[in-house]
Amino acid sequence: MSATVTGALRRFFPAFLATAPPLSADQRRALWAITHCRTPALGGRAFGCEDCQGVHFAWHSCNHKACPQCGRTATAQWVSRELTKLLPVPYFLVTFTLPAQLRAEFFGPHAREAYDLLFRGAAGALSEKLAADKGLRAQVNGFTAVLHTWNQRLEFHPHIHCLVPGAGLDADGNFVRVKHAGRLVHLDHLKAAFRQHCYRLFKQQDWSVDPAVWGLEWGVHIQPAGSGAAALKYLGAYVARTAISDARILQVTDETVSFRWRDRQHDRDEVLTLPGVEFVRRYLRHVLPRGLRSVRYYGFCHPAAKAGRLRLRLRAGLPVQLGAPDVAPVPKPSPPACPCCGKPMRLLNRVARVADPRAPPLWVPNSSRLQAA
Repeated sequence: MSATVTGALRRFFPAFLATAPPLSADQRRALWAITHCRTPALGGRAFGCEDCQGVHFAWHSCNHKACPQCGRTATAQWVSRELTKLLPVPYFLVTFTLPAQLRAEFFGPHAREAYDLLFRGAAGALSEKLAADKGLRAQVNGFTAVLHTWNQRLEFHPHIHCLVPGAGLDADGNFVRVKHAGRLVHLDHLKAAFRQHCYRLFKQQDWSVDPAVWGLEWGVHIQPAGSGAAALKYLGAYVARTAISDARILQVTDETVSFRWRDRQHDRDEVLTLPGVEFVRRYLRHVLPRGLRSVRYYGFCHPAAKAGRLRLRLRAGLPVQLGAPDVAPVPKPSPPACPCCGKPMRLLNRVARVADPRAPPLWVPNSSRLQAA
């Protein structure tokens, strides 16, 4: 049996559905997309080799964010684009984690509102403290926030990573930056602000909340990230990819799925074996509500704030290259090579599909092959 995420999901989907789980429309849509990704159901294109007279097929990808086979190209494009926005200042990775007592709303009809609330609470607290902390006082600030809903064991663990440049403009429009590369803002003040913002937002929604949660220690972590390039590549794994990769799958049997996970507390790798149905249940828990933006930009890091970033560079005395594109154009894919003789093939025809594809076809070298008559 294929020791891949897709192989495990396809193997145990029927048994999981037999338990009659209360699936949302978004989860059902994800189920269909994943099980039909890169199959004839989505159609594709037929290519012919003039040398060996073979006919080969490239089936369409579903391009669903929850699909373990899709997302590599989108991830690379996102990282390439965001690298052009980096400033030559110290960067920090700030992580906001919501207490377990406040996660009930993520499982109901208000899931999208709950995710939006988490973004608003984290962004509001961070922007407030970047402007108020005496070590920075950046009234004009910016950062990129990325939602992450899982931990290494595939359990539900919603948190937001913010990549923050340690610089901005003060109230007078002067360029300011952190005084020390290892300190962004006062951590305890940021924790208190995050709790206060979430308290106000939850009150506005009138959701039932255990009052004791407001007296807990809230999970906020600040880590220096150097130039920000390595942190961007790390965050790229969450932008257009899903909860677990094939590299972590060790074994798929008729009843279980075993995968590797990192125990960060003891700094060692462990192996977790789950019943197949439980693996599917945990995996589907990370399917986000349709239309939810899992990556959000604030202040001068917003894609539309190019003028603000240029102004920041000018105030910092840095060179500015006008008219340069943010990223290089994506090259047009070349015709796939024949898996038999290695020579380029030509497009013969488009293959009919059951549903509209969500992405261009992806050439799979070991796809079905028909001999030409």
